[in-house]
Amino acid sequence: MLVIINTLIVDDDQEVRNTLASILEGVGYLVETVENGKKAIRMCEQTPFDVALIDIELPDIKGTELLRILKEKQPKMVKIIITGHPSIENAAKSVNEKADGYITKPFNVTELLEMIIKLIEEKTNAYLTMIAEVDQVKKNTPIFKYQHPDNW
Repeated sequence: MLVIINTLIVDDDQEVRNTLASILEGVGYLVETVENGKKAIRMCEQTPFDVALIDIELPDIKGTELLRILKEKQPKMVKIIITGHPSIENAAKSVNEKADGYITKPFNVTELLEMIIKLIEEKTNAYLTMIAEVDQVKKNTPIFKYQHPDNW
């Protein structure tokens, strides 16, 4: 089964954007790139993404703040912070704003690709589990049974 992963790269460094795009397109991902948070927000209002790679230091907004905004726009999207300025503070802020992953520049390509796949699988499994739990609750809740008395 062919699965196409739609990815957004948010980084103010054009070389980083081009390198990441080349790597991800090389393994079959669809890729959009933007250089700042405002453009990332606009892109997420227009297009659903499976993954966002977000630089922590953007010219118009902190990557951690962008995480919060993108979580509201696309809650199922996997969000990974990429940074050339690793620190305990940046990692803690990323975790607090619900980043799904955190990776430092320069990154190991294999490690990055494995992280993306692992996080997509985890998020998909969590979503499918939630759907199954909701369906089970519906079956066991009287109000839903009354809507279909022929199924009693």
